[in-house]
Amino acid sequence: MDSPIEKKGAEQSERRKQTHLRALFEDVVRRVEPFFQESGEIIGSRADFWVARTIRDAYPELNNEEAHVLANAAIRYYGERPG
Repeated sequence: MDSPIEKKGAEQSERRKQTHLRALFEDVVRRVEPFFQESGEIIGSRADFWVARTIRDAYPELNNEEAHVLANAAIRYYGERPG
């Protein structure tokens, strides 16, 4: 397992800039899971539109950029899952 300390002994800084979104991620993944169970499309629309819309509806306090960050993270999460 990688250590947060580089080989030269300097600590790596946190690469995530919006840590408040990290706390929402598990709930977001649970909410959007149905969009990734079949073909990834819903009535001719791409799942990414509905994922972002679901996130914005569930978390109205988020701005569009934050909703899209979470949507893209969820899409990557489901795209990287095995089979």
